[in-house]
Amino acid sequence: MPEETGVPVYEDTYSIGKYVSRFLYSSYAVMLLLSIVILLVGILFGKFREAFISVPVILALLNVLFFDRKTVHIPPLMVFITVWLMILVVIGRLYGNGDTSNFALDSLIGVVLGLVGLIFAYSFLPAVPTVSKERLFRVVFVSFSIALSLFTTLQTAQYFISLALEIPTRTIEATMNLLLSVMFGAAVISILFCIGRSSPRLGRAVTKYLMTSDTILGPDEHEKAEIERAIHGGENEKVEYKSTLRVNLSTGEKDEKIERAVLKTLVAFLNSRGGTLLIGIADDGSVIGVDDWSFENRDKLSLHLTNLMAEHIGNEFLPFITFRLSNYKEKWIMRIVCRKSDSPVFLKEGKQESFIVRSGPSSVELHGMDTLNYVENRFKKRRGKLFKK
Repeated sequence: MPEETGVPVYEDTYSIGKYVSRFLYSSYAVMLLLSIVILLVGILFGKFREAFISVPVILALLNVLFFDRKTVHIPPLMVFITVWLMILVVIGRLYGNGDTSNFALDSLIGVVLGLVGLIFAYSFLPAVPTVSKERLFRVVFVSFSIALSLFTTLQTAQYFISLALEIPTRTIEATMNLLLSVMFGAAVISILFCIGRSSPRLGRAVTKYLMTSDTILGPDEHEKAEIERAIHGGENEKVEYKSTLRVNLSTGEKDEKIERAVLKTLVAFLNSRGGTLLIGIADDGSVIGVDDWSFENRDKLSLHLTNLMAEHIGNEFLPFITFRLSNYKEKWIMRIVCRKSDSPVFLKEGKQESFIVRSGPSSVELHGMDTLNYVENRFKKRRGKLFKK
């Protein structure tokens, strides 16, 4: 990538993550079905205490199925281990005997709940496989808290179900012993997680697994799927098409109005709910390809777009915008993804600044009180900082 400017190029930012394949997604669905069957069979045969450990696992799998529908945030190995340990706990509690085995199984419940807590904690992270040192304690604290909350909820449910079915309930002493065992198991998995995340060797192994596993798709396949989805859905509040980045197709010449139209859309997405801009797609959805031929090479095209955004939108907003140039149906398409900004964004053109928002499938420029009212409602937490400038 050329380094003709100090402005960073974010072309590949959006493609760093890996994407869930149908096989992995189907595997999660099968594990969810298996967990539900275990719960229902346990209830049917009056073994709800033994089968109740499947409830938090079911919740975790639902979270994975919905949250990791596109991007892998949660290490798949963690999900598989959680499910198989849950099965081991159910079998062990059905057939296990003795105080030692009970302590081991109760601790294993804590391990399962701790893993479930980690799965939910991972959902709050921006991406995987990395977990920064600053977030490590936060992740462990959240996962441990979730584990204890799930345990408390399960015990409360079991208690009232036992009363309703006139089944003897646990004594306070037995409940406290179970709680200590669960806390021990959850603490063990938290400590192992800290050690694992602090180990460069293990970190590299996890990263290598996520980057090479056959259960995830590469960015090229994902990009094509996302482009197809955006074209199929048509233009709307969060999707817009542009034929070119800077060339007027009527004259065949470079046109600043074309560039402004692109920047205007990006600013509108940033100020609204975010969105996707496809460059190289005509208004009717036909694929014509971006005007990469007007640049020396495609790297120059990417650099030009980055420079445009830095100059007319601002470097501070570049992290909210990611883009990738992909070959789609033998044409090059630029797909730009904008997240909604946490502060107002203005399109800068010399000394003039324009405030633009999305209104349905259009980008609308606001003026005067309309801008102030929109900023007041959309950026309440940041409005004070805006007017101090």
